[in-house]
Amino acid sequence: MFVDTNSEIQHDVTKIIAEMDERGYCIIPSVITTEKADEARAVLERLLAEEATEATGQAKTQRVGRIAVKDPIFLELMAHPLIHAIWKQYLDEDVICSTWSANTTYPGYDRYGWHPDFPFQRLNQPWPTDNVSGQTMWLLNDFSAENGGTGILPYSHRKGHRPPPETARQWREDGVILTGLRGSVMVMHGATWHTARPNRSNEARSVLLGMYTRPIYVTQEDMRAQLADLKNPSKIVQKLMGANQWQPGLVGNRY
Repeated sequence: MFVDTNSEIQHDVTKIIAEMDERGYCIIPSVITTEKADEARAVLERLLAEEATEATGQAKTQRVGRIAVKDPIFLELMAHPLIHAIWKQYLDEDVICSTWSANTTYPGYDRYGWHPDFPFQRLNQPWPTDNVSGQTMWLLNDFSAENGGTGILPYSHRKGHRPPPETARQWREDGVILTGLRGSVMVMHGATWHTARPNRSNEARSVLLGMYTRPIYVTQEDMRAQLADLKNPSKIVQKLMGANQWQPGLVGNRY
């Protein structure tokens, strides 16, 4: 049993993993307080304003990358003890973070696109049946059907293939909508099909996205380059950002 000392809420890692194995995902309520989530969102909103372009305005969605080096609060959440404990048990003792970013959809966003997460877009089908990767979604707003709570297809992690392209941009009646209070987290098997949904509210909807993977896989994002920009990172941060990951060298005689 893991005890989150920030919120004084107990989370059972074994039960979380059992639900993720069964359904492909698990929603964990109140991993951090709503005040902490508001703090993280305020930092993100500053970055969104600084990095907004005409293209992001037209698309009504905006991704912010390299967040590990942009504010300490993001680094803290990337290495959160509960999240680290889950992925260590589910993936590998030496689990690494493959990518760590923020995603925001603005009012009027109106697209679907069912997909698995990295590296399943690149793996030959049928996919490996072992646990390869897992997605972590931090809710920085209260999620609802109105503001575009993420669509998820339960049990799709067992399909072993990508969604058919002819239906990837349509809502599925067997899909469910992620709803929850800000500060909650969804952990999800990397092969689970999911999609952004239309934001029909009057406010932006933001999440932090952390993909974790076994250390034998190439990361989606160059985390080691970001690690080099951090001053005095903790040992856990160093590990998650690939400091201990095997790097290829030259083969030669060593006598």
